[in-house]
Amino acid sequence: MQRSFERTIVLVIDGLGVGAMPDVAQVRPRDVGADTLAHVVKAAGGLSLPHLERLGLGTIAPHSGLRVEANPIAAHGTCALGYQGADTYLGHQVLMGSRVPDVPEELFEEVRDRVAQALRDAGHRVEPAGPGLSALRVDDAMIVGDNLESDPLQTYHTVGSLEDVPYERIVEVATILRSIARVRRIVAMGGRGFRAADVFRCTELRPTGQCGVNNVALGLYTSKYVVRHLTQGTRPDVQVTTLLRKAGWPVALIGKVADVIVCEGAEKAPHVPTGEVLEAVYEALERIPRGLIAINVQETDLAGHDQDAARYAACLRQTDAGIGRMLSMLRPSDLLMITGDHGNDPTIGHDKHTREFTPLLAYGPRVAGRPLARRESLADIAMTIAENFGIERPEIGQSFLRELVLEPARAA
Repeated sequence: MQRSFERTIVLVIDGLGVGAMPDVAQVRPRDVGADTLAHVVKAAGGLSLPHLERLGLGTIAPHSGLRVEANPIAAHGTCALGYQGADTYLGHQVLMGSRVPDVPEELFEEVRDRVAQALRDAGHRVEPAGPGLSALRVDDAMIVGDNLESDPLQTYHTVGSLEDVPYERIVEVATILRSIARVRRIVAMGGRGFRAADVFRCTELRPTGQCGVNNVALGLYTSKYVVRHLTQGTRPDVQVTTLLRKAGWPVALIGKVADVIVCEGAEKAPHVPTGEVLEAVYEALERIPRGLIAINVQETDLAGHDQDAARYAACLRQTDAGIGRMLSMLRPSDLLMITGDHGNDPTIGHDKHTREFTPLLAYGPRVAGRPLARRESLADIAMTIAENFGIERPEIGQSFLRELVLEPARAA
């Protein structure tokens, strides 16, 4: 088979939304008016992202305040999420071509007693986090409970100060929690700049019934933040990453995607700081000439959770500079696709993700810079990759490979 591209690079700028989806008034009224990109640009007093603008980011979001490029070099459009809610884990499952995993959804209080017993059986000290709180205090150093930045019923976390407890012990507790919990995701979180007493002080009960650590108030999401995502209910067998490996193609997962996507045989580099993520990307581009390189830049999302528009803008500037270097490293047979997994508007008035359309920019030295029809699902990216490589089709998605009109190779 004659492939259009020998190597595909998918860059997810975590939490980069370009306007609320039409259903938010019904399904997520707190997200009405969300527009992550436009509000970050406005809060920054204007923003220059020359490489993203050249690719067409301002063109697909002309209200954002970015420069509108008259002739973008990338095929450019937007994506609907293709799943209910707004979540990095769910977004990446769909982006890789599988339906949202069907697992039980429940608050931590439903499994609290079983988790407490399992922790005690493993030799940990366990007590209630406080009067009226369902979260647990473990070893007088960590809190186990609901993750407050995620939608209710989906995610639990274990949070500790790395100044009081080794990260390996936080992961150990999270692993025990994972063995009991039925929800999709367990997050093992650690950081510096606060102590165990601060973790306990920031533990709270929300009106949603969620009880856990307010990581925003704690100041967890800094450059010293360390995290692992322990997931279940995924369908790696029907995702494009696993199907590529099955067909013998290299797959590299860099950043948060290395934690939230299960792919046996893939190279993984689960970095959090943007600089480390980008350095891993440059190294992979030098070393891996074919197959898939999938990347997640997470610090934009962390800035959204922190409701810190200035930090979000700084992360976008750093990412844009990294994209410029990536463009200079592309080969004639490469395809770079840039998108988001949901929004995370730092100005909306809450610390959770926002349900927004995401950008879709597809660039290669042989790709025409033309508008793309709006995609109905992030899964269309997976199906496009699968069609290009001539492999088994993932579970869901519609390819837009044929919309990427090919031209003679040109320099970035």
